[in-house]
Amino acid sequence: MKKLALLLLCILPMFAAAETLHFPYNPVLSPNGETIYFSYDGDIFSVPAGGGLAVRVVSLGGTESNPKISPCGKYIAFASDIQGNNDVYVVPVAGGDVKRLTWHEGNDVPAGWSKDSKHIYFESNRANNRTTYKVALAGGTPERLFPNYFNTIVNVAENPQTGELYFNESTESINFPTRKRYVGDHNPNIKSWNPAKKQYRELTSYEGKDSWPMADKKGNLYYVTDRYNKESNIVRHNPAGEPVQLTSYSQSVQYPSVSYGGDAMVFILEYKIHYMDLATGKVTVPQISVADNNVDVMRRFEDVAPSRVAVSPDGKKFALAVRGLLYISDVEGKYQQKLATPASERVDEIVWGKDNNTLYYTRTDKGFTALYTIKADGSSAERRLYRQECNIKNLKMSHNKEKIAFVLGNDAVMCLNVADNSVVKLADAQFWSYSRYNFSYDDSWLAFEAVNLFEGEVYMYSFKEKKLYNLTNSACSEGMPCFSPDGKYMYLVANLYGTSFPRGGGQRSVYRLPLLDYNTKPFKSDIYDKLFEAPAEEGKEGKDDKDPKGEKKPAAAPEVKVDFNDIFSRMERMDFAGGYNLYTFKDKDKAWLICSARDKVYSLEISDPYAEVKTIKDLRGGSFINSDKELYAYRGADIYKVDLKGSRATKVTIKKSVEKNLKDEFEQMFYEAWGLMDQNFYDVDFHGTDWKAKREYYASFLPYVRSRANLSTLFNDMLGELNSSHLGFRTSQGVEAVPPQTRTYSAETGIIWSKANPYMVEEIVAGSPAHNVDADIKKGDVLVAVNGVRVAPSANRESYLASSVKEPEIRFTFNRGGKEHDVKLHTISYGALKGLLYNEWEEDCRAMVEKLGKGRIAYTHMKAMGAEDLNAFLKDMHTRMVGKEALILDLRFNNGGNVHKEVLDFISQKAHYNWAFRDNKTNSHPNVTPGDMPIVALVNERSLSDAEVTSNGIKTLGLATIVGTETYRWIIFTSGATLIDGTSLRLPAWGCYSLDGKDLEFTGVKPDIYIKNTFKDRLEGKDPQLEKGVEEILRQLGK
Repeated sequence: MKKLALLLLCILPMFAAAETLHFPYNPVLSPNGETIYFSYDGDIFSVPAGGGLAVRVVSLGGTESNPKISPCGKYIAFASDIQGNNDVYVVPVAGGDVKRLTWHEGNDVPAGWSKDSKHIYFESNRANNRTTYKVALAGGTPERLFPNYFNTIVNVAENPQTGELYFNESTESINFPTRKRYVGDHNPNIKSWNPAKKQYRELTSYEGKDSWPMADKKGNLYYVTDRYNKESNIVRHNPAGEPVQLTSYSQSVQYPSVSYGGDAMVFILEYKIHYMDLATGKVTVPQISVADNNVDVMRRFEDVAPSRVAVSPDGKKFALAVRGLLYISDVEGKYQQKLATPASERVDEIVWGKDNNTLYYTRTDKGFTALYTIKADGSSAERRLYRQECNIKNLKMSHNKEKIAFVLGNDAVMCLNVADNSVVKLADAQFWSYSRYNFSYDDSWLAFEAVNLFEGEVYMYSFKEKKLYNLTNSACSEGMPCFSPDGKYMYLVANLYGTSFPRGGGQRSVYRLPLLDYNTKPFKSDIYDKLFEAPAEEGKEGKDDKDPKGEKKPAAAPEVKVDFNDIFSRMERMDFAGGYNLYTFKDKDKAWLICSARDKVYSLEISDPYAEVKTIKDLRGGSFINSDKELYAYRGADIYKVDLKGSRATKVTIKKSVEKNLKDEFEQMFYEAWGLMDQNFYDVDFHGTDWKAKREYYASFLPYVRSRANLSTLFNDMLGELNSSHLGFRTSQGVEAVPPQTRTYSAETGIIWSKANPYMVEEIVAGSPAHNVDADIKKGDVLVAVNGVRVAPSANRESYLASSVKEPEIRFTFNRGGKEHDVKLHTISYGALKGLLYNEWEEDCRAMVEKLGKGRIAYTHMKAMGAEDLNAFLKDMHTRMVGKEALILDLRFNNGGNVHKEVLDFISQKAHYNWAFRDNKTNSHPNVTPGDMPIVALVNERSLSDAEVTSNGIKTLGLATIVGTETYRWIIFTSGATLIDGTSLRLPAWGCYSLDGKDLEFTGVKPDIYIKNTFKDRLEGKDPQLEKGVEEILRQLGK
C-alpha cells in the first residue's frame, strides 16, 4: 500500500548513504543481464547491473510487486493491488500505457513468460490454494495450466528449447519458501511436464528442499537446494549426474532469477541484491540507492486506545499504557501527561502504590518484560526493580498495597515486598498464558490458577505458613479464584464434568466454595430480629478508629481459614450464565461478585443472602479495576465507572494521539516477539538452533527496516531458522498504508467454462446457484451478454463478471443453436466456489469407492479437524454407513484442527449387546459400529497437524490400516500473542509425542502400506491411493 505523507523526515548520519539498498524484493534481469528490476517500497524500480541510483519505473498508487521481464526485453509484467487485490498488469519497458490483464477477486501474481513473449504465467488462489495460469499479452481469458483441485503448481519456468515446464508443488515452496531444513515426504522437488509429449518427470529426489527452478534460452536449468550445508544455494542441473554447485554461502539465497540470455543471475542474500556473472562465477553486490531511502520516519498515530488502565486508590487518576508509552490522566479523561519511559520499549501492566503517586509496571527490556517503578507526578525517574531472562507478567497488588504478586516466565509465582523491593518465590507452577489470581482480603492467602494434567487447577499460598496447597487437585478444569470480602467464600469457575482440552476452553460454570463448612443457608427469622436492633450510637469512635483526615477507618478484614478436605462436596453452583471473568468488590458494608459472560456483565450483592443476579446495563465485558471506593471496567478506549447499586455503567472514552519513531517501534516488536518465542516454543533446545545467536544476527538488519513489510520479512526469516511448523509473524501495514479505495469482487455462479472457448459452458458445479432445475443452462451454451452488455469473444470473460461492489444477482444471455435466452442467477463468492470444487473432488472419490468396492464400502473425507468437519463426519457415519461392511476414512489434504479424540472414539465403537422390540429383528447397540468392520485410513504428505495426531492414534490403537505416504510432519498445538501494532505472532507451545517418546513433528506418521499419488495421476484423474485402500478392504473382507 502507498504510504501516507510523513510527519517528519530526519536525515540519518552520512555513513548510511554508503550502504546499498536493503530489503528489495523479487529482483529480475533484462534478457542481456545489464539491467536489474526489483520491487521496493510498493513500486517497481530499475537500476544498471553495476549499481547506482535506482529509477522508479512503475508506480500506480497501490503496491506494485513481482516484476517479470519478457524474453524479448520489451515488457514488464507485474502485480498491483490498486484494485484492492493483486491483479496482473503489463507495461512497455520503454514506457507507455499500463494494461490490465486479469480481473478476479483472487490474488494473481506473475511467475514468468512464455519463450515467445506472448503469454504470461501467473499464480493465483482463485480456484484452490494456489496454482498456475497463463494469460495472453494481447489480452483474453486466462487459462489454467493443470486441472485437479490438488494440483498446486508454482514456480513455473518454461524451457525454451524443449517446451518443458519446470515447477514445484509442495506447500514448503508455496507458503514457507524460507523455512530451513525441512525433511519429509512433502519435500519440494523440481518436476517437469512436457505438454507436447505429455511427459512427466521428477528431476530431483533429494530428501530436502529443491525449489525456485529457472531456465535460460539455452535450456539450462538452475534451482536452489539445501543439500550441501542445509542452507539454500544455487546449482545448475546436470542431467548426467550430480548438480553443479554455483554458490556455497553459509546463509540462504532467496528469490533468484536468471537472465533469459543466460549471462547472469540475481538473487537476494542478507537482504541485498547480489549479481552473478555466470561465465566467471563472480558475484558482486551492486551499490544501489533510491532517492528517499535514508530517512528516519516519525509517525503520528491518531486516537489510540489504551491497552492497559489502572486507577489510583484515591480514585482521582488513571495510569494508561498507550501504544507502549506511559501516561497519567484524570479520571474524566480531560488531560493526559506522558511520563519518561524508553520510546523503543513497551509499557504493559500497571498497578498503583498506596501513596497514590508510585506506579509499578512491566515493560519490555530488549525482549523480556521487567518490573519497574516511577513517580506519577514526574518527581523521580524510572527505576528497574527486577529483571530475569524471561517475562514478568500478571501483576497483582495486595489489598493493603504491601505486596505485588507476579508470574515469572512460565513456571513460578513471585512476590515483591513493596517496603524494601525484595522479591521472593512463592511457588513453582505451570502457566500457559494469563493467570487469574487474587489475594484474600486479609492478604494472608494468594489463590491462583495454574495448569496441572493439561487443565486449570486452583492453588492457594499461605503467607503465614509459607506453604502451597493444591486446592482442587482434579483432572477437570477450575480457575479464576477470588475471595469474598468476609473471608468465608471463594468464588471460582469450573467444568466438573469433563476435560476442557484438547478442544480448549469448555463451558465453565460459576461456583461458590465455603472455605469452612459454614451454614450457607440464612435464617429467615434473622430478618425479624433485625427489626428490633438498636441503632448504632454516633460519636462513640475513638481516635484509633479514624484516619488522619478524621474519617472512619475501614474495619480489618476477617481472617481467612480454609478446610482443604472434601471441597467438591461443598462447592455450590451459582445462577450465572457461564463465567469467563470473576471479580469481587467491597464498598463499606456491601460486597459484590461481578461476572462477565456472553458479552454481558452480571452482578450479585453477596453481602445480601437474598439478593438476585442483575445485569449491569451498558456494560459488555472488559477488564475490572477498582479504587478504594469505585469499581471500573475498561474495554479499548472506553472506561466505565460501574454503579453496582443501580446496575449501571457510565462511560468515559480516552483516546490519545501519540508520536513514535517507526524504527523504535520495529525494534521493540522484534525483540518482544523474539522473547515471546523464547518463552513459548515447545522445544527448549529450539530444534538445535542457537536462538540467542539468531536474535543477534537478524537484529543486525534492524537499522535497514523501513516498513512493517520489511519487519515481517526479517522476523519470518528468523522463524524459518527453527525448522518448525505452526509459525507466523503476520502484520498489517498499519496507519502508514492508505487502504485501497476499491476492490474487486467476482460474481461466481458455479459455471465451469470450456478451455477451448472461454464463453462456452462446459459443466456446472453441484450445489452452486447454476445447479438447479430452474436454471436453463446446458453444456455447449455460449455466453453472449452479461446484464445486457454484449461480450467481446476476445476479451477477458472475467472482466464482465468483476465489480467493485458485490452483486447478489446476475443475468446471463446464452446462445443455444442460434437462439438466445436469458438466465438469472444468484452469485456466490469465489471462496464459496472453491469449497464446492473441493466437494466435487470428494464426491468423485466416493463414486470411485462405490464402484470399485461394489457398494460394500462407505467413504468419508475430512477436510480439516474442526467442529463443522466433525459434524460432517458424524453425519456421514449415521447416513452413508448404513448397510456398509467397511469404511474408508480419508484424511488426505486435511488441514488439522482439534477433534481427534471424538473421531478416534467413534471409529473404535463396537457392538456390546443386541436389543429388539418384542419379537422383531435384533439390532446392535450402538447401531453404528465401525470398530467391528475393516477400516482403511488414507493419509498423504499434505495430512497435517491434528490429522497427524488422529493418524498416530489410529496406528497406536490399531483401529485401521493406514494407506498412503508419510504425513507432513506438521504437528504442534499453538497459542498466539498480539504485538503493539496488532501484529499476530503464532506460538507453537505444545509438542506431540508418540508413546515411545518420538517427536511427531520430526517423524510424522508412516503408513502401513506406502503408495504415492503423483502430479500425473491427478492430471489423468487417477487415484492409486484410493484404489489401494479399496483393494486392501476387499482383501480383509475376503472379497
